[in-house]
Amino acid sequence: MKFLLTIFICSGISANDCYTNNSYPKIYKDHHDCIRAGLTESYEILYAEGNFTKEQINNLQLYARYTCNPVKDEGKVTT
Repeated sequence: MKFLLTIFICSGISANDCYTNNSYPKIYKDHHDCIRAGLTESYEILYAEGNFTKEQINNLQLYARYTCNPVKDEGKVTT
C-alpha cells in the first residue's frame, strides 16, 4: 500500500480556509515516509522557501496541515 501526501496551508482567521498547490498530492511508498515528508515539506513551504513573511503568517494566522491517505498499490502509480 502506498500513501498520498497532501499539504494544505490554512488561515485561522478565514474560517479555516485551506489551500494546496499543484505539487500535491504526492505518493510515498509507506506511511513512515509520507509522515516524514509531510513534516519536512510543511516547514519548507511555510518558512524556508520564503513564500510567506512573518507578517503574513501573523496577520492571516497561517498554519500548515497535511494528510497521508492510503491508496491501493495497483502497479499503475510510481514514485
